[in-house]
Amino acid sequence: MKTFEASRRSLTALVALAFIAIGCGQTGNSPQWVKGKKIAGKEQKLSHISNIAVDDKFAYVIIGGTIADANEGTNGLRKVDLATGAVTVLDDGKRMPQSEQGGLATDEKYVYWNAGGNILRLAKDGGTAETVVSENVGIGIDMTVDNERIYWTNHGYYSPGTPSVPKPIYSAPKSGGKSSVFADQQNVPGNVVADDKFVYWKTVDSVVKQAKSGGAPQIIFQGGSDEGVDELAQSGDDLFFGFRSKGNSRWALQRVSKNGGTPVTVVKTFSLKPVVVDEANIYFIDEESMTLDALCRVSKNGGEVTRLDTGYSGGAIAQSKTTVYFGTLDDIISFQK
Repeated sequence: MKTFEASRRSLTALVALAFIAIGCGQTGNSPQWVKGKKIAGKEQKLSHISNIAVDDKFAYVIIGGTIADANEGTNGLRKVDLATGAVTVLDDGKRMPQSEQGGLATDEKYVYWNAGGNILRLAKDGGTAETVVSENVGIGIDMTVDNERIYWTNHGYYSPGTPSVPKPIYSAPKSGGKSSVFADQQNVPGNVVADDKFVYWKTVDSVVKQAKSGGAPQIIFQGGSDEGVDELAQSGDDLFFGFRSKGNSRWALQRVSKNGGTPVTVVKTFSLKPVVVDEANIYFIDEESMTLDALCRVSKNGGEVTRLDTGYSGGAIAQSKTTVYFGTLDDIISFQK
């Protein structure tokens, strides 16, 4: 039986093929975001934005991930000035970058990304990319970094009728070194996040944590065998995740304490795309049609949902204290909170 994760990734692939058929620069009759501000886009040779991270002055984006992009010079890692939209090439993409979400992380000094089956890092100011780890890295990963280490897991790619194979969470020093298994035998693990003491991830039907100091994984939330969990995020003492209950075709967004307990439904339906959470609110994407999405805001405690703007969202999203940034197919859009 195909897992929820496999179904989601299969649907993502089909949608991507549809956009290739339409033409990489447009999404049919979808309107542009009219209330947001375009920072940079195809005019600056951005293409197929799959990942985005921001700091106070710059956005860091992975673009391309296809042979066509490699031929056009629109593969690799870019730094985008948030004030001017100027784009700097940090990596030329000769090592094929990850073309799906999860393959980008930053700290105060470095950008980390997955390309060619290696986790690389590069100083934000530029320079020469260095390989942090090359073993146990697939073409698609979910990763996070803390003060000392990188934690990641390889995406699973499954076919109908093929059972999922348990996979590990890996870890390595972020300055470079040998990888090791942090947590073994996890069922379709992904969306890895970390705080000071714990690493958290989702499986196909649960939310799990493990202390950085070691020990056994602890289940925070366990769904049923016919239910799904995806798109894990954190804020303070809480975790937020997509949940599809038995018999439902749509996903809800739920909140649960990092210490466990009964989850609370924050949003009844949302598109299964990454969310960002600040001190007060959650910003998420909801589906209005096959090619039209809505940027939405809701209190972390739930309540009335505010639809802020509409257009097409590719799913890559990040935030600063005052602004939400997200990627369409080729553009970076900003929206003041």
